[in-house]
Amino acid sequence: MLLAWALMPVLCLDLLSATSTTRALLLCCCFLTKLLLIPSAMPNASSSKRIISTSLFTTTASLFFFFASPTLSLSATKTLSMTTSSNYRIRPYDPSRDRTSLEEICANIYGGSDYLPKMANTYVNDDACSFLALATKRKGDFQQLQEEDGQDDDTIIAVANYKRLPAQNAAWIEAVRTHSGYRNQGLASKLLQSIVELAKEEDRKNKRLSPTNILTCTVKSNVGMQRVFDKLGFVQTNSISILSFSALRKLPGWDTEDTTISQGKPLLDALDLNHMLSPDAKSIPASSWSIITTEKQLLELLKEMQSEGGGKCGFLPGLYEYIVPGPNRVDLKQSIERGLVLALNIPLIDKEMSGCDGETTSHKKSERAILAFTQDERISSLKSNWVCSISAHSTLAFEAALHYAHSSDIAQRINGTTDMVPFCLTFNDAVPVKEGTIAHALPRVDDECVVFSYKHV
Repeated sequence: MLLAWALMPVLCLDLLSATSTTRALLLCCCFLTKLLLIPSAMPNASSSKRIISTSLFTTTASLFFFFASPTLSLSATKTLSMTTSSNYRIRPYDPSRDRTSLEEICANIYGGSDYLPKMANTYVNDDACSFLALATKRKGDFQQLQEEDGQDDDTIIAVANYKRLPAQNAAWIEAVRTHSGYRNQGLASKLLQSIVELAKEEDRKNKRLSPTNILTCTVKSNVGMQRVFDKLGFVQTNSISILSFSALRKLPGWDTEDTTISQGKPLLDALDLNHMLSPDAKSIPASSWSIITTEKQLLELLKEMQSEGGGKCGFLPGLYEYIVPGPNRVDLKQSIERGLVLALNIPLIDKEMSGCDGETTSHKKSERAILAFTQDERISSLKSNWVCSISAHSTLAFEAALHYAHSSDIAQRINGTTDMVPFCLTFNDAVPVKEGTIAHALPRVDDECVVFSYKHV
């Protein structure tokens, strides 16, 4: 009995780390437990009344504390402040005070040319994003710290951006960074786990019939991050083929520091790979391409291609991301308005199909591809920030898309002339990359981009 009384303050303190529902239940249990213990603890009525009054007071105070204290629910993502341990807490990134710390975290990423410091404000101002930071917190009494210097330490040492993609019932975790001095301490795991819980909380709050498809990616050599994903319940699902920026920067006129040529040649011309396009791909007329005029139409086509491609063409590939229509993709919206998102859908006849009687029969199938040009503001090392994204599930469809990407039609829509601009290329993993094909000959990154999806249980 005395032990139960002694545990009451502890239970009240534990409410700080519980969800709203859990805290309410715990408070009710505290109150009922006190009432049940009163008769055996206090023999006279007057004492009982005093204790009941005290119990009501403490419970009322606890309820006040419950409602008045800052919510710890992850649903309030823009004002998130969650204590993860005595040393760290998770909160939104603050551009006014965190910029210097973020630059320090990113100092050695991508050879010192990390895009994140430049993109941080974009994430903060995007309602579809929650750009979160894991910050240090001094040990000791917080009130005393406030009296001494007005604030706790609160230096960010890890960050990650959670981008919602409701158009495809998905979300993307990106820009995961940990300060070099704090790695291998499980901090990335803490941050990512909080983001997963955030997604689940939003699913519950919005009463979604199917859970959000939480996606993320890393490079194949990053075994440590892959272990983190595995530990948290992510499984590898796809990969994205991306051309090597180091190889592209060597092309004449492509590098921002190359002042000898104002503008480089288009991709296949610069790489001298036009001869590897098959005659069949070159023979597909421009009239076979139709302009995608709405985001809804794009989503419908991607869904159809996903069904035909065994689940590998459901997203439009980007640079270490999936490009999904939505308020945060102004670049895609502008490209759709300019006629730079197109679809290929042509029926072909395969005459090599044989029936069971040995006779050759014709078999109709469809060659499909989606071709999109967008401008990626993260690109700073190349003069052109145009990215060509191709989603296809056959060599012919991919080559047809790549051929049309160099056409005067596309050039006219991009810059108003017949001269095509240089562009980076990315394509989905349904495209066969076999020796002897142009997909294999392209200078792709050695460290493949692998995509992971959270496995809801």
